[in-house]
Amino acid sequence: VALFTAQTPEQYREAMVNALEDVEQLSSIVRALMLLSQAESGQLVLQKKALDLGDVAEDTVDQFQIPAEEKRVRLTARIEPDVVILADRTQVERLISNLLSNAVKYTSSGGTVQVRVRRDDRKDWGRIEIEDAGVGIPEENLPHIFDRFYRVRNPETNLIQGLGLGLSFVAWIVKAHNGQIDVTSKVGSGNRFTVRLPAPADAERLMPE
Repeated sequence: VALFTAQTPEQYREAMVNALEDVEQLSSIVRALMLLSQAESGQLVLQKKALDLGDVAEDTVDQFQIPAEEKRVRLTARIEPDVVILADRTQVERLISNLLSNAVKYTSSGGTVQVRVRRDDRKDWGRIEIEDAGVGIPEENLPHIFDRFYRVRNPETNLIQGLGLGLSFVAWIVKAHNGQIDVTSKVGSGNRFTVRLPAPADAERLMPE
């Protein structure tokens, strides 16, 4: 494009900046697909250790405070202490990060995103809920949201960039940990993602001193 259309240094620069942005987006897609492919083919081995789910959630929430503030979205966390799970910390961070990224991205200015961590009613499960006040997901779309490249298409979501891969990762991470994920949504009111991960009764004694 630069060679055939640009005539001034500024036009060359603009063309190259646009090209670099496109390359970075393509690189992100390739990296995401490679990681997802490795995960689904069993090449990505989980390093499960005892970890405090609340600590992981709190660290990840802190990382999203600045993006949330930039959008004027109120991001809060309610953390129950000592919810110890056996899990791969890197993958649990990715799980929470992907869910939080969507929650902040699809919540309008002035809205809220809430993160809650507690022990589930079934005592051998840890539970994390991420609830937003975003655009919501139509009922007919809910069965497909964990499919690769699937994105809900409507006037609100069409304006927001995304690859449609984040929730595919979330689904794989939950499955790899023998966990469960549930979604409730109401168009115009937002979503609530509930993830349950195994929290064996003896996991706490495996925590590092």
